[in-house]
Amino acid sequence: MKIFGGIDAGGTRTRLALVREDGVVLGFAEGGCSSFVELGTGNSIQALSRLKKEAWASAGLEARPVDGLFIGSGSILHSDDVKTNCALAVSAGLTVADLVWAENDAWNALAGALLGRPGILLIAGTGSACLGRNAHGQTWRAGGWGHLLDDIGSAYQLGQAAMVAATRAADGRGKTTALTAMVCEKLGLQDLKQIYRKLHHDGISRAEVAALASQVVARAETGDEVARDIVFEGVEALAEMVKAVARQLKLPSPEVALTGGLLTNAALFWQELLKQLADEVPGFTIAGGGVIPVLGAVILAYENSAQVFPDEIFLQNLRSTAARFSELQPS
Repeated sequence: MKIFGGIDAGGTRTRLALVREDGVVLGFAEGGCSSFVELGTGNSIQALSRLKKEAWASAGLEARPVDGLFIGSGSILHSDDVKTNCALAVSAGLTVADLVWAENDAWNALAGALLGRPGILLIAGTGSACLGRNAHGQTWRAGGWGHLLDDIGSAYQLGQAAMVAATRAADGRGKTTALTAMVCEKLGLQDLKQIYRKLHHDGISRAEVAALASQVVARAETGDEVARDIVFEGVEALAEMVKAVARQLKLPSPEVALTGGLLTNAALFWQELLKQLADEVPGFTIAGGGVIPVLGAVILAYENSAQVFPDEIFLQNLRSTAARFSELQPS
């Protein structure tokens, strides 16, 4: 049987799943960031090569190029990015040139969450993006422009906002907040004034900034007014993206899938988003019964190869055999 591969490459984590053409999950591997934007092409190839080796080892099979591969990456925004990601996968020996397809990671998250049904996918993890598809196959995307332009509602944005709030409190422009002590602790600062050198000279990664988000939500839960304002601003921005996609695709009461670490691991953030969506997109429902994004990538690899969406038997096998791997279970 043919074997298909799916890659879900976020800002801090990359996952690879190997699945037989009947939907049986064979192997899985997880590693850190593999983005060529963050690592450079050489290190990106090495990261993908390690994932390939580990995934085939977990399947108990000798490594070989898969018969179809989909790469979903948060670093893909342009056709040039698609070409680069495909070329890197080929260089890493994951597949051959005419059997690989790449798009932004919102695509595989949507495929996994809705299993082919019309609806909207909202991602709020290290970054944020929203993608929808209607019954006519038309798609529309909002957000996902990256942390230097518009990653509002993402973990990165919450972390960055916490640092800004701390500096504003320090010089009297903003309210006193528990975020100041949190930022100093998490960044290893003895004094907040050291943050300038930390950011502008020593450097801090996108992942390190995003890691502050969970603490922002925690401070909001304990009543810190500044932290709550940051959380509410992020929630409003995410709901705005869903509303824009629903409007463009003429989906008056869409099925909405929510994914990303910020949503699945922060109860307050999740609860406040549901309230905001109820105001902005009345009649929406939360999608259920789907699979996680890396398996959504496998679905798209299959679809690209067979030119049809997988049948119910494939999807049933995919869900049941994924149970072998705890990492492949929905949060």
